[in-house]
Amino acid sequence: MSYFIYNVALAAAEPLARIWLARHPGHAALRERFDPPVPPLAGRPVWVHACSVGEINTARPLIRALQARFPGVPVLLTTSTAAGRALADKGVEGAVAAWLPFDRVRAVRRFIGEARPRALVILETELWPNLLREARRAGVPVIIANGRISPKRLPRYRRWRRVLAPVFRQVSAVGAQNAAYAALFTELGVAPEAVHVTGNLKFDAVRAEVDPRTLLELRLACGFGPDTPILLFGSTRPGDETLAADCWRALAQEFPQWRLVVAPRHLQRVDEAVEAFGREACVLRTETLKPGRRAETRVLVLDTLGELGVFYGLAEVAVIGGSFYPGVDGHNPLESAALGVATVYGPYMGNFPEASEALLESGGAVQVAGPGGLEGTVRRLMTDAHERRALGTRGRRAVVSRQGASEASVALVCALLGGGGGT
Repeated sequence: MSYFIYNVALAAAEPLARIWLARHPGHAALRERFDPPVPPLAGRPVWVHACSVGEINTARPLIRALQARFPGVPVLLTTSTAAGRALADKGVEGAVAAWLPFDRVRAVRRFIGEARPRALVILETELWPNLLREARRAGVPVIIANGRISPKRLPRYRRWRRVLAPVFRQVSAVGAQNAAYAALFTELGVAPEAVHVTGNLKFDAVRAEVDPRTLLELRLACGFGPDTPILLFGSTRPGDETLAADCWRALAQEFPQWRLVVAPRHLQRVDEAVEAFGREACVLRTETLKPGRRAETRVLVLDTLGELGVFYGLAEVAVIGGSFYPGVDGHNPLESAALGVATVYGPYMGNFPEASEALLESGGAVQVAGPGGLEGTVRRLMTDAHERRALGTRGRRAVVSRQGASEASVALVCALLGGGGGT
């Protein structure tokens, strides 16, 4: 790869990027990424980079395993997006939050020099050329954890394989989700002896239970009864809320005891989600936190960050957004399945092929062929308590039986650090 050409292009783009961020207040926080500070650290950290909310949640069990293996060694958690940083600032397993620098040599080199990480662990495939090269130049091993190659990006990677091969060669070790991904990393330039199959951290990252008292308190706070059955549409994307509204209009009168929760994937789309139902038909989650809230409506729209995992614990049936129309390739079905919730999703699950396959093989989820098949599937599950409980039990068993990737990933870090925490 020509680092010279790459860096010239970055230098040319930086003024335009600064102008764009200045003109878009909603993204103003990202300006700090041009030269982010290194937060105070109690020693040399293990640096974990997780791009945004999904990767951060995937990283949780890995961070816990690192802390158990290296007690007293801080974990530095960097993120790339505003949503990811907001979640990291709330506290993620005791890790210290920071921005990942934009991939300019000077900013990356200064950040690494001040942080002095023992190792850099990157979730999935967030591979920035200068970040990887500067880390290796500083003697910092680079490990890809939960490694995967996105089906959407694979053709581009293959087209530019010769150019990108030097970037992939900077990687010290890869913990791939499965053998197919492991072969792709080797094909793209990672040394074969550095590639290992460690499993999918997403199976470790999901909770298999929620404290019953927490669930009861949440039910009452939202105006639900202790036994009120709940249908939940999680991580919805454009088009999903309309699909949810259509299903609900067809089912609400037939199932008067049920309530609906809709959780948009991105909070900036909350108004759009509400519009699909009509403002008077919905109550926002934030409204349930205020005195004098409305509790009469049957549709709750989740407009808070980081609560979806707990809300799945309330559901009888969960429908996974981003899976019914092309372009998104689905969201994580393991979050609901691990809690024993009957889980339904559409045909587009390209981002979670292993998770989807595991659930379907075990009979732990239902995949419908398209939007038209959703209403009938949901009606059947809402009608038949035995079927939805059996479906949830099989799904939970499929998740729990595949856990263990976090320990395997930490073993890679240990091997590169000589079995210890470094100096």
